[in-house]
Amino acid sequence: MIPPRSRWWPGALLVAALAYLPLFWLLGSHPVQSWDEASTGINALNILRNHEWLVLRDALQQPDLWNCKPPLWPWILAISFKLLGPTELGLRLPAALAGLATVLVVYRAGWRWLGGWEGGLLAALVLLTAAGYVGYHVARSGDFDALLTLWTTLGALSWLRYLAEGRDRHAWLTGGFFFLAAFTKGVAGLLFGPGLLLATFALGQGQRLRRPAPWLALLPLVLGMGAWYGVRELAGPGYLHAVWQYELGGPALAQLEGHTTEPYYYLTTLIESKFMFWVVPALVGGLLGWRLPAGSRGRALARLAVCVAGSFSLILAATQNRLPWYDAPIYPLLALLAAAGLLLPARALLAQQPQAGSVAGRLGALALVAALPYWAQCRALVRTYDARYQTATLRLGPHIRHQVQARPGLQAYSIGYPPDYSPSMWFYQGAAELQYGHRIMAVPYRELGKATVGHEVVVCGAATRRAWESMYRTSVVLVTDSCVTLRLEARR
Repeated sequence: MIPPRSRWWPGALLVAALAYLPLFWLLGSHPVQSWDEASTGINALNILRNHEWLVLRDALQQPDLWNCKPPLWPWILAISFKLLGPTELGLRLPAALAGLATVLVVYRAGWRWLGGWEGGLLAALVLLTAAGYVGYHVARSGDFDALLTLWTTLGALSWLRYLAEGRDRHAWLTGGFFFLAAFTKGVAGLLFGPGLLLATFALGQGQRLRRPAPWLALLPLVLGMGAWYGVRELAGPGYLHAVWQYELGGPALAQLEGHTTEPYYYLTTLIESKFMFWVVPALVGGLLGWRLPAGSRGRALARLAVCVAGSFSLILAATQNRLPWYDAPIYPLLALLAAAGLLLPARALLAQQPQAGSVAGRLGALALVAALPYWAQCRALVRTYDARYQTATLRLGPHIRHQVQARPGLQAYSIGYPPDYSPSMWFYQGAAELQYGHRIMAVPYRELGKATVGHEVVVCGAATRRAWESMYRTSVVLVTDSCVTLRLEARR
């Protein structure tokens, strides 16, 4: 029996309040991180700068074939930059909002399939305290994976409702959500497919596949993604080759860019750090939920979560290129399993002592269970942001913002880049050009001798500064943290 709808909203409001610290606290305080976050931000900046929404471009204004994913996420970031400015908050807020939406979806799923607000609230708290979800590259980072996880979670739960209720609209919703997942991160958005098929037979619902709705729901996905890849290849030949190299054949057959890990990598990191508080409850939830009576909602949820999370993990283990955030989509399903693993034994005990099951008592029990993981998650965020000064090149953005206030007349200058590629610095350069109208010359490290005497140059890091000062006589215009604005007086 599903509780009345009126009891759903108070819990959702409580979940949204509890989500503030894990998802939004200090969100804009951390510098833009190099590689994926900065590179995706550069794609979005160039959409606004060039008014070009089809071909994503990199820092050098070349078609970005390294990041050859479909463009939904950069489009969203471009809109966010338009509304909030090209800042750290503008880069990360869409991911945090996608994270909040996913947490609320998990709450709603726990409320529906685990039989009450306790299941929903507990599942939401588990997800909010899962380090593999709330952290680097997922819910607090300007990367693809928070939005991908929202779509895959909605798609899996829509399929579960189709299996349970047989309504065609849920099959259509499943197809729509997985189209959005694929349009967010390509083939990664479709890796739940084998698990959904396995869950269909595990629940004894193979007859649902004999109806036309599931197969017709695939048409928008197939046609939509086919249209995208065809149009994008026509707009810039070589795109499909890059998709094969970086999205399909390459990651499946080889460990790219030195990412060397073992097949059990995801399992060990899940146990040791990313889900360590909740591994045992999730195992208990899977085992007990699988054996619930046929037709019960808890059984349907457990079997779907086990099949999808298990098959997805096996697919990741079988590929050669393994990165920490690739397993992000399984955490909402694991959170629901962990909630089931805590609730099912608790309800068995309460059946023996019904007087212990007051609302206040249940809330207190939930607080007791989640307090330590919630505190640990917040402490982990503090440690992350305490480390923001350790990489010199990441401080360029705050330096430029301070320079705008202290030297508002300084509109044209150079940025001296270090020997290593630094996408974070390229992001901040593009953001300053877009937001302030600055005219910036990028000076690679190997060409620093070609800079113009009499102009200002911004450099970050002691080694890069020494290189410039060894070649030019300079005067200091502005210093902040590890970055400095130098005026080049003369050559040495």
